[in-house]
Amino acid sequence: MFHYRKNLKIYRSFPKPDKCTFCENDLSLRKLEITKYSYVVPNRTFYDLWELRAVTDHLLIIPKRHVRSLKDLAPIERKDIMDLMCKYEAKNYNVYARAVKSKQRSVEHQHTHLIKTHDKSARGLFNIQKPYIFIKL
Repeated sequence: MFHYRKNLKIYRSFPKPDKCTFCENDLSLRKLEITKYSYVVPNRTFYDLWELRAVTDHLLIIPKRHVRSLKDLAPIERKDIMDLMCKYEAKNYNVYARAVKSKQRSVEHQHTHLIKTHDKSARGLFNIQKPYIFIKL
């Protein structure tokens, strides 16, 4: 999996709240879709590239109840979210959720990414974040 954000500085500049950012904000104000158990909202800091393709739309499915993992949801909540995943996958969105212990996960509240991309590959762009040393042998 490869993703890139041009707006990484903006993303990193957001204050790190003490409480859950999804629970503390009224997601219904940003909603594109709302069900009994979840919201579909635009991601505030979308990816520019996903799997080396330009991103055209980046949404999130967010359970209304604060849970860390899909396994923590009640069966009816899980079905609701799975139905949304199926609906958006049929519209050519990639469906992606990070593991609970992923270091890339920005919010403890479980959320699933819905990412739509162009069909053509973007020109390669790589963002190396760790200092790598290349040794000529």
